[in-house]
Amino acid sequence: MCLITVGILTISDSCFKHKAKDVSGSILKNIVNNQESKNDNVQEFQIQCSDIVPDNEFIIMEILTRWSDTEKINVILTTGGTGFSSHDVTPEATKKIIQKEAPGIVYAMISECLKITPMAILSRAVCGIRNQTLIINLPGSPKAVKECFNAIANIIPHAVDLILDNKKSVVMTHSNQDDTHNNYLCKNSKNPLNLYKIAHRDRKSPFPLISLEESQDILRNTVEKQIPSVTIDLGSSFGRVLAETVYSPIDVPSFNASIKDGYAVIAQDGKGKRTVICGLVAGHNLRSVKILPGTCARINTGAVVPDDATAIVQVEDTKLLQAAVDDIEEKEIEILIEPTDGLNIRSIGSDIKRNSAVLMAGTKMGAVEIGILASCGCNRIFVTPNPEIGILSTGSELQDVGEILRPGYIYDSNRITLRMMLQAKGFNPIDFGIVSDEESLMVDRIGRVLKKVDVLITTGSVSMGDKDILKRVLKEALNATIHFGRVNLKPGMPTTYATCNYFGKKKYMLCLPGNPVSAMVAVNLFVFPLLNYLTNNNERLTIVKAMLTSKYILDSRQEFARVILRWTDNQIYPQAYSTGSQCSSKLLSCRNANALLILPQKSSSIQELDKGTLVDAMLLEFNYNVNNI
Repeated sequence: MCLITVGILTISDSCFKHKAKDVSGSILKNIVNNQESKNDNVQEFQIQCSDIVPDNEFIIMEILTRWSDTEKINVILTTGGTGFSSHDVTPEATKKIIQKEAPGIVYAMISECLKITPMAILSRAVCGIRNQTLIINLPGSPKAVKECFNAIANIIPHAVDLILDNKKSVVMTHSNQDDTHNNYLCKNSKNPLNLYKIAHRDRKSPFPLISLEESQDILRNTVEKQIPSVTIDLGSSFGRVLAETVYSPIDVPSFNASIKDGYAVIAQDGKGKRTVICGLVAGHNLRSVKILPGTCARINTGAVVPDDATAIVQVEDTKLLQAAVDDIEEKEIEILIEPTDGLNIRSIGSDIKRNSAVLMAGTKMGAVEIGILASCGCNRIFVTPNPEIGILSTGSELQDVGEILRPGYIYDSNRITLRMMLQAKGFNPIDFGIVSDEESLMVDRIGRVLKKVDVLITTGSVSMGDKDILKRVLKEALNATIHFGRVNLKPGMPTTYATCNYFGKKKYMLCLPGNPVSAMVAVNLFVFPLLNYLTNNNERLTIVKAMLTSKYILDSRQEFARVILRWTDNQIYPQAYSTGSQCSSKLLSCRNANALLILPQKSSSIQELDKGTLVDAMLLEFNYNVNNI
């Protein structure tokens, strides 16, 4: 197993002079960092170096030569300078330093881009080999650089193996491609799935409409705990889930400690004068100090209480009677209260007893939990590994944010929304971009993604449109088991859950609707519960009673409506204010929402809820589970 080292060179006068932002270089770095190789001998791409240079032929040649000959980079990707402008000299510089041309790579890029725009034919890119380095010219356009790289990404590992004369990897690449093909394409892979016979498509969903409770049972019962626990440092455990119960190795505190700044006294002496014999500070073990009747010791918060002392009297309950000769220390004070045994003393083990259970298995580690274990001296703990999670958007109409929006297209907001929601829960999902609603592209992309992740979350392509092909791709190409394909809720009815065995490992796939609000609600109701089950997370959903401030017409499905809950001093229950239109495409309705109203489905006995009605509301905090819905 080895790494493919990559160098990324942005060629642009304006970027070099900081007059423009290097968008293409940034996009290219992101794509390369998330690129999955089809060659099992290559684990990942690693960006070894990057730079921005002006449109100067000699500077470009110097960088390409140095990265090839001295840095020995496997692949150099240039972006910019391939057009018809007089200062576009990247191809000329590249031609002068390469030893072999690779025109097939250029052809592959142009062929793919011609499907999108006829202007792709104007690219003058050059690709070739210098010593053991593959050099590829990419366009300077952010959109084009992504399209071109995606067109050739899968052949780069094999090209590198050929250049390095890695015969074993070359043989395994061809073998693994055949194995992968047989694993994730349909059983009779020579035949297409015939997903586009629109006239004969289903007019009704073949999937039964199940209740939300049934869907949760299915999620819970299909999860296999197949990932062994791991030991990590306490400081790295935020957001992780304990794999075993933690017992305290010590008493906390391990000594009788003062709760207040004051004086260690014998309680039976009562009120009156005391001679101050010394001062006790935190961090010093001065148990040998003798507290005799009529005496006391000045003591700081957290300091060890002398064995003879039975109470701590706080400073506020004393009066100075006499200072020492130096006028710095105290010689005599007066106790103004009647102290009682144990006053202001934290006794040994009063917080945590030695060998007592501190945190139970299944506890999610937050700031408080980490602090508790730190107080017990636990610096290494067993946790359940987080599953590897992939996020993939489907839809031929989708574009990435940052691109110029084409007519009829929309920006994809789902991936970034889902990624942020998952990151807030302590997960680190991998963004696998957008895949078009085309059978071959979808099968290929999902197959590659499943090699890298345990859980795949998709949005789109699960409804009843003629381009909604994902369910059939999962079933017929991946041989996946679709456990449910419709849930009786609004929004999110076409949410689909499937599992499959891929290269000997169980994979979990939650396919959410493409409408942004539906996807967001489905993450709360399905994704987080599935991840909780996979990590043995014992968190529970927080549901409160809330009072409606407006009338609600009930739907035939159980509805989760976005609301803002507000608590007031003169109301027992929080007031639920609607965020406006509940259209599933209107993500703006989620803004400021801190809860989802759980509205019952319409029945013959109840068809609407009046203002003032109490209903359940699920708090939108990062504490999700649906065991008690």
